[in-house]
Amino acid sequence: MNVDPNRQVGAAKSDVRDDSLDALHAALRAADEIAAALQAHLTQEHGAHIEDRSHAVAPTLALLRHARERIAAGLRVVKE
Repeated sequence: MNVDPNRQVGAAKSDVRDDSLDALHAALRAADEIAAALQAHLTQEHGAHIEDRSHAVAPTLALLRHARERIAAGLRVVKE
């Protein structure tokens, strides 16, 4: 018995995967935008800088920088 694969099912799975990647990409971009806005707020409103370790928010800026680097790496992977 020879069964032909249903090409529509394969296409539907591909569409779902593409939709999932699009959603993941959008979520990562939104997270990056939030982190960027928070970084901007801390640097502009509170005069904090990543290099200034004496400032109270320096650890937060370092965490935000690290998070944005990881988000960028995730965006590169999703793009491939």
